[in-house]
Amino acid sequence: MATHITKNFTLEELSHSNTAVAKGIENTPDVQQQLNLTALAKRLLQPLRDIYNEPFIINSGFRSQETNKAVGGVPNSQHTKGQAADVQVKDPRKLLAALLGSGLDFDQAILYQDGRNNFLHMSYNSGHNRKQVLYSKGTRP
Repeated sequence: MATHITKNFTLEELSHSNTAVAKGIENTPDVQQQLNLTALAKRLLQPLRDIYNEPFIINSGFRSQETNKAVGGVPNSQHTKGQAADVQVKDPRKLLAALLGSGLDFDQAILYQDGRNNFLHMSYNSGHNRKQVLYSKGTRP
């Protein structure tokens, strides 16, 4: 049974990893990581989803350290803390524009639109948000 955090997001989808499943890696968030995922969903993902009014596909949310290493993530990735999600939509630039126009608090938004990747990484860090917008290598601002 799904553990709904918000109307559109569950703990299971925010902590699912195809890589972890394929490699048999444990990828279960601890209590603090679950609290961070809850804040991410309630304060950023759901409000933005309501504004954007189109479905989000969560490519990657929480990652255990082992899962993060397996996918090539940076060692200090916010994914390992439950503070980040990579969201796939039809047009991630439109989603970034919606985020920037929303007034919502966020830590980072990184646009990946380089031919290989097509998603928006978003993070939320309770009380310490930088509102930093970055573009992945090969993605033009």
